[in-house]
Amino acid sequence: MCIGATLVDELYFCEQNCIPHTSNPAVKTTSIGGVISNIAQHLALLNLQPSLITALGNDADATYITKCLQDKGISLQESNHAEDSTGKYVSILNTDGNLVVAVCQDISIKYLTPAFLSTKAGYIKGFDLLIVDANISAESIQWLIDFARANEQKIIIEPVSVAKAGKLAKLNLEGVYMITPNEDELVAMATIESTDEPTLVAHFLHRGVQQVWIRKGKEGSVICGAEQSLALGVPTIAILDSTGAGDAALAGWICGYMNGENERTCLQLAHTLALEVLQIKGAVVSSISSDQLTNIKNNYYHE
Repeated sequence: MCIGATLVDELYFCEQNCIPHTSNPAVKTTSIGGVISNIAQHLALLNLQPSLITALGNDADATYITKCLQDKGISLQESNHAEDSTGKYVSILNTDGNLVVAVCQDISIKYLTPAFLSTKAGYIKGFDLLIVDANISAESIQWLIDFARANEQKIIIEPVSVAKAGKLAKLNLEGVYMITPNEDELVAMATIESTDEPTLVAHFLHRGVQQVWIRKGKEGSVICGAEQSLALGVPTIAILDSTGAGDAALAGWICGYMNGENERTCLQLAHTLALEVLQIKGAVVSSISSDQLTNIKNNYYHE
């Protein structure tokens, strides 16, 4: 079960390195986005049959999103279809594919409230694994954490950004299966004044999180638990577009986890899908399958 924001993504790729305070020639691409929808789309491609609870408006963007996601096998039956405009994410990227700036208009906080989620409690209870992004309100995240703990479900929280990761700072994280911050988000989520990674990991384990998965860009990532840590590097590649790489990593990890792979293989699959996303324009590798992901993983990691 995936819960969070769904948006229309508009990405503008500058033809030369972006110059601030002036107009920059660019090429535009449009796709379905939002962290949780990026994850759900990859999970559907990997044959994991995800369901999605999100907030959509009553406009053409909502019709486009609904048809595309349903055609991919993603259930939207319990989503909130509101009398509003569907959210949108607009980003500016340099010629190397790295993000310059982005803006986002999102209706998730307004409509994915604890009151709304409580009407879907019977439906949500039917899933073993909940994936939640921090686009929704802190109150809704807390409701889902408490609900998952009460019903013995595993919940993974994707912080989304530094600004949104701050929502988790004051929450009761007891029982959260995993959080997936990058190094800056890790600091933003903490209630202590520290940038020391081991100190911060210990802080979150003390707050009740079972695993902290820290994304480190070109240095790879590390998953830290109470008893052990697992670090994995990544090969050097040419990056075309950095959008959605973290979302893809989580989807790749879930693919391995749901198929009973060991922790190292799960992390390799995570990195593999992220690497593939970094080499395309957009956040979703539209042709990937579970078998293809494994084969590509074997090219990156020869163990």
